[in-house]
Amino acid sequence: MGYYAIGIGGTGAKCLESLMHLAAAGMMPDKKEELYVLFVDPDKANGCLERAVKTLECYKTFSNNPQLAAQPHLLQTKIDSDTTPIFSPFDDGNDDKPRLEEFFNYAGLKLADDGAADLFEVLYSEKERNTQLHEGFRGHPSIGAAVMAQTVFGGDGPWKTFQTKVAKDPDAKIFLAGSIFGGTGASGFPTIAKLIKSALDGKPITAQIGGALILPYFTFIDAGGDKQLRAKAEHFLMNTQAALQYYQRWNKDLVYNAIYLIGDDSQVQVQNFSLGGKAQQNAQHFIELYAALAAIHFFGDDGAADGGARYFRLDRANNPLNWADLPDGDGGVKIQSQLRSLYHFSVAYLDVYKPMLDEIRSGKISGNNAPWYIDFFKRNTPNRISLNDTKIEESLNRVKVYCEDFLVWLANVQHSKDNNGKFNPLDKFDLTGIVNRISSDTTMRPLRAKALNELWRNMCSANGKSDGTGIGKFLSALYQNCKKI
Repeated sequence: MGYYAIGIGGTGAKCLESLMHLAAAGMMPDKKEELYVLFVDPDKANGCLERAVKTLECYKTFSNNPQLAAQPHLLQTKIDSDTTPIFSPFDDGNDDKPRLEEFFNYAGLKLADDGAADLFEVLYSEKERNTQLHEGFRGHPSIGAAVMAQTVFGGDGPWKTFQTKVAKDPDAKIFLAGSIFGGTGASGFPTIAKLIKSALDGKPITAQIGGALILPYFTFIDAGGDKQLRAKAEHFLMNTQAALQYYQRWNKDLVYNAIYLIGDDSQVQVQNFSLGGKAQQNAQHFIELYAALAAIHFFGDDGAADGGARYFRLDRANNPLNWADLPDGDGGVKIQSQLRSLYHFSVAYLDVYKPMLDEIRSGKISGNNAPWYIDFFKRNTPNRISLNDTKIEESLNRVKVYCEDFLVWLANVQHSKDNNGKFNPLDKFDLTGIVNRISSDTTMRPLRAKALNELWRNMCSANGKSDGTGIGKFLSALYQNCKKI
């Protein structure tokens, strides 16, 4: 059985970003099972999507590195994707800024079939037919559904890789995430699931499909008027109500085995509204953490005894959010513990151990002042590890990049719980700012001098003994000792 996660649109990408970090913290139901991820978005320059793909690349270069892969504690779940992890329905390259009427050859329809052309005009307004779609479906799922239905599973690329893997996996668990109130997610969530179900129909497999439908959890002030086709925050609730009524009827054929409805009444206000592209880079939010937890629940769940569909509603009881609001069955204790371990590891590595290794490499200080360095590097068996080896340096830097990525994500998730209507997202790495933001929640305590001293003593008394090989042995020891403080 393998795990498959598909993020649709910007919100879906952010949900997968959270899922990858939870996998890094060891929270997947079966850590030996591979997680395959796929992003779906016509706007390949979307800032939220770009950040999620960066997280994927950080994770893969860390976990797949031979210097790091042998250790059994950090990033235990293997994450895989196609070489190109993003599917866009406009990947044929015929038009960098496609329009709906060009996509369906409206001019040709007018010549060949007046009836079909007339129906096209009835279904889509002139603005919908002529708006350029390279930055998404502009809050109009009717456009996206038509385009998706024509392009998913066509040709090579990430969908081909997905199909090939699922065809060999009789017990696949497939999870989709997307918003219900926008354009890409709302159009792709039902359309893609139905296409997957149709593609699997008649094959001797028992794949299950689950999904997180993200209800409105943010808003924005749009100063653009009605000049362009765009999502409108004032329509979010109306769109959501209509979509939920549709899903109630639509899922009678059991397209989805489980649907998780996730939202929040206290909507944060996006500071800088953007139609799409790189500028659309909203900060991470705890709602996406909820969606990632829903995916983990689905992956580990046996399903309904009668084989029917199940629906879950996830929200929160407190304002501000606290750990007890997280739906893991034990008041958030396990989630908090596992995220804290990775948080402590990241802070210790970035603040103490990586800088010291850099200074030892440059000759600024002697490694003899750090017994753990002597044990894990100079005496590491079977071969001594040289910090001047470019592969070793590259591996240590890859760990650094992932730790920075994780801490920015965690800081924004922690900060979004305040939900005071607005918050200033942390969009770049600042270790002091991150620690101050996270440690404002006393249950996620910071690494203070006493704890760092305890960690140092434990690392020095480890005598170079830990699981893994190469620098993986050092990283494994550091992570395991971070779990004890």
